[in-house]
Amino acid sequence: MKFIKQSPLFLLLLLSGFLLTLIAIVGKDNIYDEQEYDPLKAPLLSVVFTGINENLYPWQLLQSKKETGDMAEIEPEASLEPSPEASLKPSAAPSSSPAAVPTKAPDPTPVPYGEERPAPLRESTEEEYLNHISADIYGDVGILKAATYDFATVDESYFDDALFIGDSRTVGLRDYTDLSEHADFYCETSLTIYKVMEENFKGLGTIEEALGAKDYGKIYIMVGINELGRGTTEDFMAKYTEVVDRLHELEPEAKIIIQGIMRVSGEKSESDAIFNNSNINARNRAIATLADNETIFYIDVNEVVCDEEGNLNGDYTFDQIHLLGVYDDLWKQFLLSHGIG
Repeated sequence: MKFIKQSPLFLLLLLSGFLLTLIAIVGKDNIYDEQEYDPLKAPLLSVVFTGINENLYPWQLLQSKKETGDMAEIEPEASLEPSPEASLKPSAAPSSSPAAVPTKAPDPTPVPYGEERPAPLRESTEEEYLNHISADIYGDVGILKAATYDFATVDESYFDDALFIGDSRTVGLRDYTDLSEHADFYCETSLTIYKVMEENFKGLGTIEEALGAKDYGKIYIMVGINELGRGTTEDFMAKYTEVVDRLHELEPEAKIIIQGIMRVSGEKSESDAIFNNSNINARNRAIATLADNETIFYIDVNEVVCDEEGNLNGDYTFDQIHLLGVYDDLWKQFLLSHGIG
């Protein structure tokens, strides 16, 4: 007792450690149910600190799982209710080009779906995993193959049978362009590849229900910013592949267009150990390998929204992550120049 009285800080640390361990035990089947934990590498209470890094706080245990929902993501995306300048909706640019179909010689011996996907060059290291570094384990093979496809210029009617799936960045594309007058949008703030097929989109239902109710000719998907810092490139790639294959299974006649993850500004990239363009580029190179230029295609809007150094143009964003509403039209115009036959 005398030692305890003389060492209140020690007592406080002891009690804090006990409390955090208790929270981790209770939360493992609740808000921390998707946390990866290795008891040989870290104490159980580390789950709590990892959760805080992902904006999961202990008091969320008081809420139901349904209420917390996508709060389990790494970083909540900035609100799409920005300054007045950000909500300036561009007027739709008149289109003078009719929908065009690229001419492409038929392949006499088409490769069966999914059989020619490149394997990773190596595995992520433990150091990369512990430091939340997305390992570049595929190189440029997918990017280079995807670039060989001859994309066509199309008009807005091309998107009449399109489905867009994405996180808050796609919400911006929906809200600040007129593409929603043609395409269907299943997008939510903080959506991730890990949740996309189970997500019940407000007033719309699930992706599977959407594909069962309507025939789509094109499915666009862009997720990945929220997943940075979670697991390894292999983990992300495995789930992304699973989702793409499921979309193909549900809508076998549709073209699936994988959109590269939009980068962040140079300021954000240089100051953030997780949400940086090195991690984004590594994961983009991974998902690009899924493109076969027959059923699955890869396009990268970074070509038109980034500066000469490859970072999201600082003049185009209000929070270093999302486009100002007026610049979502750049994204739309990019899509119009990357039609698929």
